[in-house]
Amino acid sequence: MTTMKTIYTKFSFCCFMLLFTSIALQAQQLQVKNTKNGKVRTLKANQSFSFKLSEDDDYKKGKIQSFTDSSLVIFTPEEEDIQLREVKLREIYAIRKMSCLHKVGYAAGAVLIVGGVGTILEAPSIAGDDGSDWLVRGAGLVITAVGLVPYLIKPKEFVQGKNAEYVIVK
Repeated sequence: MTTMKTIYTKFSFCCFMLLFTSIALQAQQLQVKNTKNGKVRTLKANQSFSFKLSEDDDYKKGKIQSFTDSSLVIFTPEEEDIQLREVKLREIYAIRKMSCLHKVGYAAGAVLIVGGVGTILEAPSIAGDDGSDWLVRGAGLVITAVGLVPYLIKPKEFVQGKNAEYVIVK
């Protein structure tokens, strides 16, 4: 009986610590406020986003590891020399974050592109011997083009000082 009580006590303590730790880690977040319409997007720890450090730089992909009072610790998997860097909020020129709609569109687009290319390549076997394989290839080309459309729609860019404000909230 005492072993069950000990196991139950340890299990309860572990659950409590897990809950407390998850609440404590999620307490901080980066709020990106659109100054034109007042809408706020939030970025939490372990979320991916794209950022620019200056007007001339290209966007870099990163994942927020942690927050300090005025900076972010970002994991950048694409860089070879520095993968974990601390970036001050005032150094970030612009932020882009894909919405759920973008992610769904990219996934659907990828499926359509693969299906369209497969249709183009397999057109002779799909059409048969009647010589209408060019019609099937045209349909595959249209399917591929429709699959490319989500990749042409870019996520909104939030430029600090022009159309956005960045604030770390606890």
